Amino acid sequence: MTCKAKGQINTYQWFINGLAPAGSRIQLSPDKRTLTIRNLTRWENKGPYVCGIQNLFYSSRSDPFTLNVAYGPDGATIIQTPDVYPIGIRVNFSCSAPSNPHSQFTWFYNGRFLSNASAMFVTATLRHTGNYTCIASNSVTGLVRNQTKIITIYAPLSKPAILISNKTAVESKDFSMTCKAKGQINTYQWFINGLAPADSRIQLSRDKRTLTIRRLTRRENKGPYVCEIQNPLFRNRSDPFTLNVAYGPDGATIIQTPDVYPIGIRVNFSCSAPSNPRSQFTWLYNGRFFSNTSAVFVTAALRHTGNYTCIASNSVTGLVRNQTKIITIYAPLSKPTILTSNNTAVETKDFSLTCNGTGQIHAYQWLINGLAPADSRIQLSPDKRTLTIRRLTRRENKGPYVCEIQNPLSRNRSDPFTQYVAYGPDIATIVQTPDVYPTGANITFSCSAKSNPSSQFTWLHNGQIFSNAASTYVTATLMHTGTYTCKASNSFTGLMHTQTKNITIYAQLSKPTILTSNNTAVETKDFSLTCNGTGQIHAYQWLINGLAPADSRIQLSPDKRTLTIRRLTRRENKGPYVCEIQNPLSRNRSDPFTLDVAYGPDTAMIVRTPDEYPTGANITFSCSAQSNPPSQFTWLHNGQHVSNSATFSIIASLNHAGSHTCIASNSFTGLMHTQTKNITIYAQLSKPTILTSNNTAVETKDFSLTCNGTGQIHAYQWLINGLAPADSRIQLSPDKRTLTIRRLTRRENKGPYVCEIQNPLSRNRSDPFTLDVAYGPDTPRIIPTVDQYPVGANIMLICSAKSKPPAQFTWFHNRKKLRHSAKLSITNVSLNHAGTYICHASNSYTGLNSTKHKTLTIYAKEKNTTLSAEDKNLTINAEFTIYENLMKHNKTINSTSFVIENGTAVLTCNTEDEDLPDIWWYFNNKRLILNDRMTLSEYGQTLTIMPVKREDSGAYRCEMWNPFLVHTSNSFNLVVSYGPEEIKILPKHVHGQIEVLLKKKLILECWANSQPPAQYIWQVNGSSISGNSGNTYTISQASWEHAGTYTCVAMNKVANTTISTKITVKVIEASGGSSLSGGTITVIVAGVVEKYLMKPTLTISSIGIIMDNGTVVLTCNAENEYSSIARENAGT
Repeated sequence: MTCKAKGQINTYQWFINGLAPAGSRIQLSPDKRTLTIRNLTRWENKGPYVCGIQNLFYSSRSDPFTLNVAYGPDGATIIQTPDVYPIGIRVNFSCSAPSNPHSQFTWFYNGRFLSNASAMFVTATLRHTGNYTCIASNSVTGLVRNQTKIITIYAPLSKPAILISNKTAVESKDFSMTCKAKGQINTYQWFINGLAPADSRIQLSRDKRTLTIRRLTRRENKGPYVCEIQNPLFRNRSDPFTLNVAYGPDGATIIQTPDVYPIGIRVNFSCSAPSNPRSQFTWLYNGRFFSNTSAVFVTAALRHTGNYTCIASNSVTGLVRNQTKIITIYAPLSKPTILTSNNTAVETKDFSLTCNGTGQIHAYQWLINGLAPADSRIQLSPDKRTLTIRRLTRRENKGPYVCEIQNPLSRNRSDPFTQYVAYGPDIATIVQTPDVYPTGANITFSCSAKSNPSSQFTWLHNGQIFSNAASTYVTATLMHTGTYTCKASNSFTGLMHTQTKNITIYAQLSKPTILTSNNTAVETKDFSLTCNGTGQIHAYQWLINGLAPADSRIQLSPDKRTLTIRRLTRRENKGPYVCEIQNPLSRNRSDPFTLDVAYGPDTAMIVRTPDEYPTGANITFSCSAQSNPPSQFTWLHNGQHVSNSATFSIIASLNHAGSHTCIASNSFTGLMHTQTKNITIYAQLSKPTILTSNNTAVETKDFSLTCNGTGQIHAYQWLINGLAPADSRIQLSPDKRTLTIRRLTRRENKGPYVCEIQNPLSRNRSDPFTLDVAYGPDTPRIIPTVDQYPVGANIMLICSAKSKPPAQFTWFHNRKKLRHSAKLSITNVSLNHAGTYICHASNSYTGLNSTKHKTLTIYAKEKNTTLSAEDKNLTINAEFTIYENLMKHNKTINSTSFVIENGTAVLTCNTEDEDLPDIWWYFNNKRLILNDRMTLSEYGQTLTIMPVKREDSGAYRCEMWNPFLVHTSNSFNLVVSYGPEEIKILPKHVHGQIEVLLKKKLILECWANSQPPAQYIWQVNGSSISGNSGNTYTISQASWEHAGTYTCVAMNKVANTTISTKITVKVIEASGGSSLSGGTITVIVAGVVEKYLMKPTLTISSIGIIMDNGTVVLTCNAENEYSSIARENAGT
């Protein structure tokens, strides 16, 4: 495409869909007049296309041009239809192909022309089966596309039939079935029990027409069987065919009956065998024919014992099966008896029992106490008829014993047989009694021994017989001490046993005493105690504090009579100590003995006090040490004696610094201990000063500050803006006295800086030191930003650059110096004034300089030149941040807000242009004059008021300007919240009390100074009154119930403060002589009386100085009917 146009055309420009050409397939001629599209596409290159022409003052565009791209056909597509149809149905054909212009269509059937339309139809017959082809063409593009579809027509199928391979199906033989049918059959399918064949023994022919079953079974292959024929549109099934499979007999089974019977009972025999057709049965008894039926019976007699055989046969399958059962007949058994091996059963001897019985005995069984024998000492003969007991015992082998005889149908038991076992005597046992007795006690001796028959007893004392009875007694004396023996015997068994018991007789013990090893018990020394007693003493025992000794330092002598304490201690070994003497029947204890242990002094302890004091402080030294008897104390200061008491005081001065030593001694123990405390005295530190490393702080240079102070200085600390230094560019000397700022910056390192000197008791800070950092000039800015002017125009260029001190400016035109000034004025400009203007800014203080270039174009023909959007639409706004009293950030607002009095208000003037040279602030439409609570940031952008006062409330605005324009923010109304304060209740009252006449009206008014105005709540006698939230409270008609305390609570929700005051209301009667207290007359005006009182005057009896303890007379003068009442109440 070529852009055709006339006139002064400087450049051509193309737009595709409103954008400049960007595709790699789009190429432009060198002058951009012609646009060529490579490999045109229908979607990407449709357009619209616009060409534009331009010169320095004018531009124009063509009308949009949209390409109509010819394409296709892309590909012929036969609309999706089925591939198969039944005869008689309408078959629709439709073809499409995307193309511009539209495609022409031609249809062919099996290569023969059929139609020129895109859509057609036929009514299906078998002859319509074949290939259908659609051809789509476009005469403009010369392209041809085609697609072919194959159609098949089907007729319905008739019902098939199943043919079998032979007449009889026999189990375990092969069997075949064939599906017979006519028509357009594509496939055959078999169903067994409604499912497709899945058994591995079932095989199908290749065309699946014939089904063969290998090794036929009666259950799995019964069927029914169905065959189905199919084509894509039709299917039909045969009638179900069920196999009748011949089998068996499987195995002859005699119906379960017992193998044994008693005589006289009916015995039934029944046989079965699964078979198709049914089996024929024959019975044999001991090999001889017995019956031709499946069931038979006999009445049992001993002769019917023998073998019974059932034979089952099937003439169709030729199979025969049989089973044999053995039957035994039994008669009842008679009761058996038990025979013994000897007449007497003696414990520890062997003893035998024999079971005696007659009849068909298959087995013998013994029961002992109703249970089968389980003891290893009981042995049975091989036939279990005889039971022998080894080593007979009285308890385990007593019985009763029963023997039983058995056969499969009968059993019988003997009568129970119980053994009578002779034994004993067992070990003789003396009935448990004490082994020791006191003199005079009654001692009973009793002996027993188990025996059958019963034992005979004899008692011996020290070998001499003194009784033939089982039991005897004596009254104890010391001569009864000795050995007592009981003898038990049994003449039947020939056995005898004895037992011996020793008896001791004791007299009462007397009280023991404690003897000590020396007179004095001294801590850390050894000390012994001995228990002294008389009598039959068997043992000694010591008790310390009521408990047995457990300390490893306490040692007892072998007989435990003497107790020795190793390394005596005051607490653990004080006692009391008690010694006890013992024998089996008597014990006695000594009186308690307590040790008075001499010790100490322990480590001397100086009562904890500070280690450092300021001069002039009162210092008390106090020393203690645990000691018995109490310690003697001596104080030393730096080795010199100063006091002999435990406590003494001094007034601190610098010469009191040093070591103070307490010496504690005990003349009794000969021990002495000391402790020393070091005291440091500090004088008050004087204010330090800050010294600088050089006179001038220059940005990007290093700068050092040194803290200069005198006195006892332990540490230095620096604060920058009230905080500890945190910037990585700030470095401190090892002693932190000198602070060095690396690469100084104008904003971050301004300060103020404060240095603090410290010792443990004193600290002092220097005056704040603020750095005046010299910087710049930064890159200059030239305004206005307009670069093109017509001939004859007047131009004023202003150059500005941030710099401290202010920069010096020099202007250059095309590298030629023009003048030294920030402003450059050019009047009546000509074409010669076109070119590059350079503003050169320099700062002789920092030695830095910077430049800014501006290129001006001058036109012979005047243009309409206006200020740019950057110059004209410059906007500013003021944002104000309110801080609470603790300098916590609260919120940022844009119109009106409260700040709490004594808090901080920060007002920031924001603009997108950070290089405007000046900012002015206005308060209530007047130029703001800063006071000592107001500070401005470096460029005047931020105004901080700290602390803010109520007189700071008002309208604030900021103004930014340059030589051309002035920009003013909207006003911001700052309201300082304060109060409530100076709360009072009107009308006036005296001493917090107001009197009101009964049934009269009283109006109380509460007032408090607050911004915003306070909210009020009234309380009566401490309870809030609903509906009375205003500043007035009205009693319409005073009653006695209205007397009480009235409290007014004033709240300021902005400042979150509350204040309250209260008065007492007293209700009085109109008459009755009650006097009004002094000053309350002014209150009655609120409704009690109808007129105001005249203002009283006060006179004093003397003029001048009144002496202490002298006399003065004050007189209140009032002219009205209440004067007498006022005088009566004077003196308050």
